[in-house]
Amino acid sequence: MEASVVDGGILFSPKRVVDRNAVADRIDEIFARIKPSPEDAGRSEEEIMEEVIKDIAEARKERRSRKV
Repeated sequence: MEASVVDGGILFSPKRVVDRNAVADRIDEIFARIKPSPEDAGRSEEEIMEEVIKDIAEARKERRSRKV
């Protein structure tokens, strides 16, 4: 938090700790170093994403059925 004196009072405001652009650049660097697993080699990002979405949906459905 940052504090500023204003009109006889103190104004507290959130302080950004990190630069968003720097964080985005760092994430891009990390993703550039990651190599696909042998299972995913040769598959498009779209194919991988579709499978992940399907797996998430199945896991959520299973979790909901256990709560009943």
